[in-house]
Amino acid sequence: MRSSGLFKRSDLGCVLQLVKPMKLIYLHGPPAAGKYTIAKELEAKIGARVFHNHLTIDVAKAIFNFDTAAFWELVYTLRLQCITTAAQQAAGLVIYTSCYSHPHDLPFFEKLEQVVLSAGSELLPVYLQCAVAELERRVTNPSRIQMGKIQSTERLQQALNQWDHSAVPRETCLTVVTGGKTPAECADEIIRSFSLFH
Repeated sequence: MRSSGLFKRSDLGCVLQLVKPMKLIYLHGPPAAGKYTIAKELEAKIGARVFHNHLTIDVAKAIFNFDTAAFWELVYTLRLQCITTAAQQAAGLVIYTSCYSHPHDLPFFEKLEQVVLSAGSELLPVYLQCAVAELERRVTNPSRIQMGKIQSTERLQQALNQWDHSAVPRETCLTVVTGGKTPAECADEIIRSFSLFH
C-alpha cells in the first residue's frame, strides 16, 4: 500500500497535468441573438459551465430596484468577483454571456480581460451576429419570459437604438452568424474554431 500523506514525484506530475488554466468564452451579442441557447448547447457538448448574465441580475433585483445605480454596481461587482475566483481556481471551461455595448461596456470587459489573463487563463471572445428581422422573430419566444428577458419587438428596437451591440474590439474575436443555423451548428462552429473538443 502507498504510505499515507506522501506523494511520489510521478503522482505530483499527474496532478499538475489535471490542473489546466480556465478558458473563458465571452459570448456576446444583441438581445435574442441566441447567447443562452448556444451556451447551453456548449454545456451539453463539451461540459462547459454557463455563467449567464441574468444570474447576477436576479441576485441584484432581490436587494435593489432594477436599473438603479446600486443595482448595477452590485451586478458588476458580482460578475467580476465570480470570474476572478473562477480564473484563480482554474475552473475549466466557463461561458460568460453578455449584451456587450460599445464603448459603454469596454471598461468592464477590459477588467474581465485583465483578471483572466493575469491568472494565466485564456479569454475567447465570440460575437453572435444576427439580422434584425431574425431578432424580431426570436424575441417573442415564450422561453424568454421565465428569465425576464426582453420579450417585445418594441423593447428590442429601443435597445438596438440605444446601444451599439457590436463585437468587442479584439482581433481574436470570433464572429458567428446565427441566422439560418441551429444552436447546435453554432456551438459546433465555436468548438471547431477554438479546438474545444471534449
